[in-house]
Parts: sequence; structure tokens; C-alpha cells
Amino acid sequence: TPQANRDPPAFPRRRASPRATRATTPDPLTALSFARDRPNRRARALLVEGKSNNKQKQQKDRTPTAAPSTMAPTHSIAFCNNRGGVGKTFMAFQTACETARARPNKKVLVLDFSLYSDITALLLGGSAREGFGAPMKGLQVTVENTTEDTRAEGLIRDLEHAMDTDEHAAAAEKKGGSIFGAFFAKKKDASTATVDLRNYLIRPADHNAAIPGNLYLVPSAGSVSWTDTQGTADPAGHQPLWTRKGDEWWPAAQRLRAAVASLPADFEAVMVDTDHLAACVLTKMALATCDSVVVPLSFDDGDFNRLFQDVTGNSLFTDVMIPMHAKRQLRARVAKCVFTKVSSNKNEETETQGGIHSPFRPSNTVMAQMDAMAQQVWSACMHDDRYRALFKDVDSIAPGADGNVVQAFRSRYFTAMKMAPDLAANISKMNGLPICQMTSQTYVAPSGLEGQSGKAVLDGLKAEIQKLVNAFTSDEYNLPLSAS
Repeated sequence: TPQANRDPPAFPRRRASPRATRATTPDPLTALSFARDRPNRRARALLVEGKSNNKQKQQKDRTPTAAPSTMAPTHSIAFCNNRGGVGKTFMAFQTACETARARPNKKVLVLDFSLYSDITALLLGGSAREGFGAPMKGLQVTVENTTEDTRAEGLIRDLEHAMDTDEHAAAAEKKGGSIFGAFFAKKKDASTATVDLRNYLIRPADHNAAIPGNLYLVPSAGSVSWTDTQGTADPAGHQPLWTRKGDEWWPAAQRLRAAVASLPADFEAVMVDTDHLAACVLTKMALATCDSVVVPLSFDDGDFNRLFQDVTGNSLFTDVMIPMHAKRQLRARVAKCVFTKVSSNKNEETETQGGIHSPFRPSNTVMAQMDAMAQQVWSACMHDDRYRALFKDVDSIAPGADGNVVQAFRSRYFTAMKMAPDLAANISKMNGLPICQMTSQTYVAPSGLEGQSGKAVLDGLKAEIQKLVNAFTSDEYNLPLSAS
């Protein structure tokens, strides 16, 4: 049963955001990568209608009642890797929802900084499509209920162009304006320099009853967000911030860091789903903002090695985090590396011979593989202090009772997430239904997929997800599990 915390917060009245002039209006459906070849007529009509009407839906009275007290969130976590398909977004979705469910008197904020916007789709209704060429349901809801000014791309634009002082504004004018034309070059009042994240929030529970009511989202809408908005390159050849090379993103990241720190005190946790390209500007901004990074790992040796070496320059550790650390841009440190999609022999907590704690029992072969891969990470840390510096509080690691510091390293930084049964995983993704809220009833996905998961299976999954949340945050997230 979804949590009862349904009253929306008091939002400050949003100041008008500047917008680039477009010569043409992009087709909102063909912008979705899945549907570029043969969009169906119904999907096109839905999306066009949504984009034409959503601005009226934004005209709510957001007059604040009183200025809330602020405090930096206790937990801020970026979920990062350098390839897709390892379960990063699925993990972020499940743990964010459980984090919110387990402390209903606190708020959780999710930022979708992935170009694919998959966590937005999951939170706002699921990944199911009505038919070939149709958008995912959750992204359709996003397009209908938000604008480019109130989604993640609007946040990034406003972070880039927020002026800290009048001197900065004057400097921008002297250079001939902003990257999106003269409209953005208008000098802003210094009082508008701090970006308020509440201006970009949507509450998924208002559109998807399965999501806890105390979870909030800064959404994005796939290609509609990252390809079609903000106009095209101006005559000088400038590109949107998230497409540029170099360190032009750094001032915006500093403002994002300040914006997160300025959230109302009841926002206790912030979680960011990042792009599968580790070198993406959005991923770097998350790493510069959050305190911790969670790295999902597959057992594929090639995928694992790409953390350290990648021919495309997208190695999370070597190409992204180490250079950021050298420039003093990196805030996040590795808190956990999580082996994902791990098969289970038994629903009981266990520890590998190498010291890795798991909330369930994998096979002996899998546990040996986990130990061996964690040993490789330790070896890299011993070979090069730059890797060692990427791990959170690594200098505090002390040898265990047996004097084995390697085992202490594996125990602190590694764990596992069970491979959910296909039915439970597919129902969860297609319906936007977090496992922490699932019951043993029969569910039907829009695609026609139908089935139910047993109570014992769901109870095991829920307990293991809660233990992951405890590993990422603290043991305070301990509300009894929901009934299955």
C-alpha cells in the first residue's frame, strides 16, 4: 500500500525562465529514439496533445506558506557505471522507493541525469508501450505534465546561466551573450542566483499510486529533453552544456551542489541516476555534487576492465573520476560496488571467504568470482594511489582480527544484489511498480504480460533491497516491510 504522505510541499512561485526562439517545432514523437522509424498515429496524437496542453497544467498556485529551514541532505548518492545493461537504473529505482517507504516522515529526491530517462519512466508509470512506435508510458506522462522549463534540461540551463553577482552578468554581456542567444544574456538580479530545486520537482505518486508519496523527482524525457529542447546550436556554433567537451560544466556543477545543500531539511536523501556514458557531462555533475557513488558491477570480465581502461574514454575510474579528483572537482567517493543480477541458492545472509557480505547466498562459484574481482580492485589501489583515493574513507580501513586488510577492504566496499525473477522484474519495470510495494496478487502489464510472484519470493526480495538501502545509507531506514 502506498504511503499516506500525499500533501505536496509548499513550492515557491517559479520565476519565468528564458527560452530560446525556435524556427521550427520538433516532432515530439520521432524524437524518442525507439520510434524514429515508424511512429504510430495514436502515439503521435497523444504526445502532440500532451506538449500543447502541459503548460496549462503547470499554472498551479505555488505560493509558499513559510520559508522552510534548510540543511544539506544526510545522504546523496550517484549511481554510476560506464556501460548499460548492468542493472544500474533498476537498482536506483528499487532503492530510492524503499528509502522513501522506510522513512515516510522524510523526503527523497531523485534526479534523472540519464540521457535515456529510464528512471523517470519507471517512477511515472513504467516502461510499457501501447504498441509499436509508442513511447514508454512513464515518458508520455512526463511530456504531458512538465515542460522543458521544469524538467532536468531546464535545471541544467538555469544552473549554467544563474549569475552569482552582477559582475558575472556584466562579463557575460561583454562576451556577447549566452550560448543560447541574447535572451539568456540579460543580466539577472543577484537574488535569483541560487537555483531552487523545488521549481523542477514532480511527485510521481500523483501519477503512479505505487510510488511512496514522499518521493520527488526532477524528471527528464529522453530525446524530448536532451535533443529537442533549448534550440539548436547558435550561429557561433555553441552547443548545449551537456554536449560540450572540457570543463565548462564545472560552474554549473558548483551551483547544483549549492542547490542540493539548500534543500529543505526534510529532504534527507538525494539519489541521482546517471548516464551509461561515464564521461557524459551529466554524470560528471552528479559526481561533483553527491557524497557517495554506488557502482553496479557485472561478472563480464570485459565490462569490469572498462572501469579502468576504455578505448572510448568512458572508463569511470581512469577517464572520469581520477581526472576530476586531480582538478579538485570530485566530491563523490565510492561507497559500494554491487555485483548485480546474482543468482541465489538460498534466502539467507552470508559472507564469502574473502569477506564480502551478501543479503542472500549465491553459489560457491559465484562467491569465489566476487572475491577475485574485488581482489583486482584492491590490487589496482595498491598499485596506484589515485585509485585508492576514489574510495570513501579508505584510510580508515584497519586489518581485521586476522590481520587481513584485503578482507577488510572487500567487506566494506562490496556487496551483491540478487537477480529478481523475470516475472517480478518485468512487472516492476513495465508497470512502474517497485518491489517494496508488490504483493502476491496477479498483475497485468499493458503489454498483456500477466502473472504473480509468491509471498516467499517477494518477502526475500524486499528484505534484500532494504539491506541494500541500509548499506547505502544507514540502519535508520528500518520500517517493517510491507505485506506481500
